[in-house]
Amino acid sequence: MEKKNNLDFIAVNIAILTVTDTRTIADDKSGTILADRIKEAGHNLILHEIVKDEKPLIAEKFCKWANDLAIDIVISTGGTEKTLGEAGLLVKSVSTYT
Repeated sequence: MEKKNNLDFIAVNIAILTVTDTRTIADDKSGTILADRIKEAGHNLILHEIVKDEKPLIAEKFCKWANDLAIDIVISTGGTEKTLGEAGLLVKSVSTYT
């Protein structure tokens, strides 16, 4: 384990969710940058998936991942005005009630 500021480094398991109607994993620039930085920092990239920019699909994925004990953190990227506000509320709801 690497020590920084006299603290032990603890790697966490991270999942990336890209919300988009137009991208794939192959051309998901923001998701790829996040994935690279997660690995460079020494954390574990558990999942990197794409979901369509539709509230029910986003909710389903967040709820599934929130209940997955192998995932410590979910990072989302992408989305548009179509669900942006709803997705923010969704994250709070999932973290509060699960």
